[in-house]
Amino acid sequence: MNKQTGKNHNLFDKRLDLKLILNIWTIITICLFTADFFSGNTYDSSAAIIGVIYMSLLGIYASEKELTRWKTKFSSKFIGESFVGIWTALMIIFALTAPFSGGLFRIPGEFGVVYATVVGVFAITQHSKRLKEKQK
Repeated sequence: MNKQTGKNHNLFDKRLDLKLILNIWTIITICLFTADFFSGNTYDSSAAIIGVIYMSLLGIYASEKELTRWKTKFSSKFIGESFVGIWTALMIIFALTAPFSGGLFRIPGEFGVVYATVVGVFAITQHSKRLKEKQK
């Protein structure tokens, strides 16, 4: 029980906290990769660090969500497809713009790793969700 508010801080509240943190870091990461891309990789070292932080937070959030799914009657209202869609759209923009920019724009090195991580985490959580639904 939280001594300051007198309320229980249960798994649902913790998941919402993680979701908010992940959403904030998603925006930061996308903005930094976009700035890095359009600046000719001026922010390359910052993008690398932010990418690692983002992938770590994504892994923590997804792991906690799946653990909750398997331990409780959890139903996710967090639409992972939108994350994959946003990251895919950004990858397409980068992939189509870079070759035609005459070397002005270059895809940040870590962007491909972050993109693959987002798609991979989504695929794993979808598989876990289907396995849980079959178990019912």
